[in-house]
Amino acid sequence: MRSLQAVLVAVLVLLAVAATTDAAWAPIPDRDLNGMVVQQAGRFAVLVHDITHRTTLVFVKVERGEMERPVGGGNGTNYRLVVTAARAPGGNKGQYECVVWGVPGSRTSTWKLLSFKAL
Repeated sequence: MRSLQAVLVAVLVLLAVAATTDAAWAPIPDRDLNGMVVQQAGRFAVLVHDITHRTTLVFVKVERGEMERPVGGGNGTNYRLVVTAARAPGGNKGQYECVVWGVPGSRTSTWKLLSFKAL
């Protein structure tokens, strides 16, 4: 009986440690930067920033990025992207770092812009 309790305690400790492990940011490979999900996340970030801050940025492209998958099988992925955007069509271009959370392919989860700042 004691050995069963010891095994049960060990399993619970391992599960608790696994659940509290932080997810790590991983670079998005160059071949995936032009993929639909990454480009849409970049466009979404610029669009939401424009609406909430009444700016006229126009999305140009995603330069580089990282993604953070959820730990423990949760939903959603964080995308930390560096995007290039122009002030208006033909205007000065600048780079911005944005963090977007979303569930690719989901029709029920709303994407969220977590941060947006000029570099």
